[in-house]
This record gives sequence, C-alpha cells and structure tokens, in this order.
Amino acid sequence: MRRAVLLCTILIAAAAWPAAQAGPTAGGLASDNVSYVGFIPFEQSSSTGVSIRGRYMYLTSWKNISIYDVSEATAPELLSTRPIGFRFENENVSTNNKIMLFAEQLPGSPDTGEDCAGRPACMRTVLHVWDVRDKSNPVEVATLLGSGSHTVECISKCSYSYGSGPEHIVDLTNPKDPRNLGNWMEGLGQQGSTHDTTEYKNGFILTAPTGPDTLPIQAIDARDPTEPVVLASAAPPKGEPIVHSVRWPRNGKDRFVLGQGENNANTRCGEEDDDVHDAENGNFFVYDTTGWQKTRSFKLVDEWNLENGNYIDGNPAVGGLGCSTHWFEEHPLFENGGLVALGAYEHGTKFLEVNSNGKVKEVGYFMPYGGSTSAAYWLNRSIVYAVDYTRGVDILRWTGEV
Repeated sequence: MRRAVLLCTILIAAAAWPAAQAGPTAGGLASDNVSYVGFIPFEQSSSTGVSIRGRYMYLTSWKNISIYDVSEATAPELLSTRPIGFRFENENVSTNNKIMLFAEQLPGSPDTGEDCAGRPACMRTVLHVWDVRDKSNPVEVATLLGSGSHTVECISKCSYSYGSGPEHIVDLTNPKDPRNLGNWMEGLGQQGSTHDTTEYKNGFILTAPTGPDTLPIQAIDARDPTEPVVLASAAPPKGEPIVHSVRWPRNGKDRFVLGQGENNANTRCGEEDDDVHDAENGNFFVYDTTGWQKTRSFKLVDEWNLENGNYIDGNPAVGGLGCSTHWFEEHPLFENGGLVALGAYEHGTKFLEVNSNGKVKEVGYFMPYGGSTSAAYWLNRSIVYAVDYTRGVDILRWTGEV
C-alpha cells in the first residue's frame, strides 16, 4: 500500500512535463540529459544524507530516521520511520545493514554537565547506535556520551568507527556496549582535525582535513584502529578551507582519488570570505594516484568550480548556504574516469565528467525550485537520489552518455 501511494505521487508529478527537455520541469530547472521523476514524500525539511546498502536506503534528518526498500528505484517503499526529536546532524550515514550510527554534535553543555559559559568550543557529542536488522522496527540499542563527532564512519565491517571532529575511535564489536578507545589522530602522532573519513576498502580509509595549510589528505591503513599507518598523502588544493569529503573509486583500485571542499561563507562565487583564504569556493577536485606505492603521494590534476548565473542556465545568482560543493558519488561504471553526481546546495545537483586525464567538465544539472541539495547518490546506472535540506529527496533520471 505504501509503495502504491509513493508511486502514485511520483506518477502524478511526472505526468505534468515532457521528459528530457532542457529548462523548467515540475521539480526544477534541468539540462536536456536529466529528467525529473518525482520526489519521496514526507522527508521534507532537514533531510541530510543517506546510505544505500543493497536494496535498502537509510535516511537521517535532524528529526527522524527512515528506512526504505529501493528495489524499485523510482518507487521506493517506506519500511519504517522513527522520530528522534532534534539531533544534529549525521550528514554521513554509516551502516552495514545490521547496525547504523547516528553522530550527534551540538554546541552547549558537555556530557559532564559542566558550565559552558564563555567557552565557545564547548560541545555536547553523542554517538547513537541503532539495530537495523529488522527494517520495519529499528531500535536504538546504545548511547555513548562524549563520543559523538561531526561525521562518523564504520570501518572493518562496522567492528569499529572513526569519528571526525573529534577523532574518536569506538569499539563496536558489541553494539550494545560500545567503548571509546581514544583518538585515532594521536595514534598517527599528529595533531589536527578532519571533517570526514571514508573507508575505500575494508580497514583502509581516506581522510578529509579541515582548515587550509594544515594536515594533508591521507590514505591510512586502519586495520589496527588504535595504531593506524599512513600509506600516502596529498596537500589539499590551495585555499580550500575545508576538505569536505574524498573517495577512491573501485575500492582503491582506480587511478583517481576524487574530493570536494566546502565553504559556507560565500553566498556569491569567487568572493573572499576573509583576508586569509584565497578567493576560492568549495570546489570539486581530482588527484592522480599513479605510482603512489613508490611516491607515497597523490598529484592534484584538476579543480572544477561552481559559478553564479541567471537561474535559467542552471546556476543561481546567489546562494543561501554558500557557493560550495557537498556530498558526491561516482557512477557505478566509473573506471579511471567517468561520471560523477554532486550535491551543491542552491546549485542543486551537478553531473560532472572526469576524463582519462583527470580533467573535469560539467555535463548536466538539476537545480530544484526552492531547494538546497546536500548530497547525490546513484541508485543504479541512471537513477540518482538528490537529498535536499528543504525538499526531502528528489528522484532524477540521467539520460545522457555514461
């Protein structure tokens, strides 16, 4: 019944416009190789990120957790939803289909309850562990105070997690009794902070550092989570205030490492946010990993920048959250180049092509009406879910070349 309701909503919306026509659609402005299929109802307002594992999608927002069966990508079936009150923000959803992590980090009283007056860095951090084996009845099984982070990543089949900001290591071998094992950055003998870590193959991660001219992007062997080992590194692009996320396609076998930065300060592209950073925005960038085993380094080969426009060209004149890229994912057929879907706030979803030399160009777009897109995820070779802070989840169809 629920699938039928969702399908009906999508089909009614889809009937209002022709497919693959450049310009306005029922959901937003699109290039002629992107069509708007519809949206997933009931997820509007603060939807932040998802994780897709096989036939299941896990969505978290600042107010609820939802699980969907996405076997039919254009007609997802809601299996369960759980209100959670206000929890911020869990933008990187981490799960192994058995447990799911929700990382909470808010300014205010710390978990010890001490007074935070006059301490701007004082934070409340909590890691919530959910049992999601029964998709119709997810249950929170543990709450670990003082161990939350801005983002958190399952590693080694969710036996452990690595947090970013703060860099907690949590032992999840018994999900009902998680244990904080310390700071993984200290295990590297380093000081600094990251925005995110991404496990590119079992037990191996890439780091996305925060702040210009600080730590490099690093590939790390974290199979022993308390004694990680740096395998290779790369300097962040010049002026990038936050390296937001990085990915190494095909489980670290691809020639290219892909990444993107975040800069929320600039509502117009190309304007300086202060007198320290360059006039750079949150860009998408590509590193060549050729010979990394010998050089222990990656080489920056290209950066792609957002631009302001006149809306009908697929670019806004101004953005509320800033001229910045956000969460992205490469196409399932990406191999030493290929297609990437990228969330970019008020710029919507951008479709980028990385060629065999690592050079990037825009090849398509979808800019929603009244939206602010957090992330874009491929469901299959043609369907993309665009997760939007305002709209919920838009369903897009890529009809261009792959």
